[in-house]
Amino acid sequence: MILIFIKCNAFFVNNLGGVMKQRVIELTDFGVAENMRPVETDIPSPGPGQIVVKNIAIGLNYLDTYFRSGLYPWPNQEKIKIPGSEGVGHIHSVGQDVNFLKEGDKVSYVTPVGAYAEYALINAAHAVELKVDVNDHDVVASTLKGLTTHYLLHLTFKLESGMTALVHAAAGGVGQLMGQWGREIGATMIGTVGGPEKAEAAKKAGYHHVIDYNDKDFVAEVMSITDNKKCDVVYDSVAKSVFPGSMDCLKPRGLWALFGQASGPIVDFNLALLSAKGSLFVTRPTLFTYIANREEYNDASYQLYSRIADGRLNVAIHDKMPLEKIVEAHNLLEGRKTKGGIVITL
Repeated sequence: MILIFIKCNAFFVNNLGGVMKQRVIELTDFGVAENMRPVETDIPSPGPGQIVVKNIAIGLNYLDTYFRSGLYPWPNQEKIKIPGSEGVGHIHSVGQDVNFLKEGDKVSYVTPVGAYAEYALINAAHAVELKVDVNDHDVVASTLKGLTTHYLLHLTFKLESGMTALVHAAAGGVGQLMGQWGREIGATMIGTVGGPEKAEAAKKAGYHHVIDYNDKDFVAEVMSITDNKKCDVVYDSVAKSVFPGSMDCLKPRGLWALFGQASGPIVDFNLALLSAKGSLFVTRPTLFTYIANREEYNDASYQLYSRIADGRLNVAIHDKMPLEKIVEAHNLLEGRKTKGGIVITL
């Protein structure tokens, strides 16, 4: 038997069996980025409530590193573990019970895992039809980060004009969107960064005050900036290296929104610290809780994409890298060497 393979748009078609192949990134074991490798596999078929998206581009997020390392439990039992949390593309096929999306629709999506593929199998509930004209690379550099920014500023804590917010990692993907959107709201935005280049990026992103914690004590600087009045809310995606200083920057009854752990998790947290430091509140939110409602998901997406389209939000892209360089991309992100998002191209 002779099999003839024709290469077409980076996947292969077996002319005898009609089996279509695709490139994906496989996670061979939990741990370091080097445990990921490109492999070829079948294009999946969607089950009930699922869709398959032919990706145009893929985003890179810290969430990807949490699942890859094993910090977060892997959420499915698929034969090949495919990391990745964000993409944009056209719907290739639709499973049963999906009545709000159809084949050919252009969608953006966020998902715990599964995006590092030419054809991503995802839950339809995690996708939204793109109805605003936004550049594809801006979409994958902003969707998960922008939806996170939206819920943090509007739902986890309703930031209002006249309030003061402290944002750690202000030069990162979420951080730069937070600075711009918070300034639009009318709040005083204070950002922390590590290094002069990141400080410059944060200033361009709208922060009123930028603190380089490699050079200065960020708690002392916040006290000086606020005339010892402190902040209404601290948005913290860094965790371990800025703990417990984040709490020291909060007004009594202020909120510490801990939504990431770039420097490592906080362990053995003593709840008594919250009372000792001013009857503080703390929350550990996750995006998927905030987009579980379809109406809220659609609204948040529109709020994000409309701001990008009309220029109110500028999406910072650190670099564009092919799928085959995903290991290098992860190492750049975890090394905290990025200023903005990394776009994975196909």
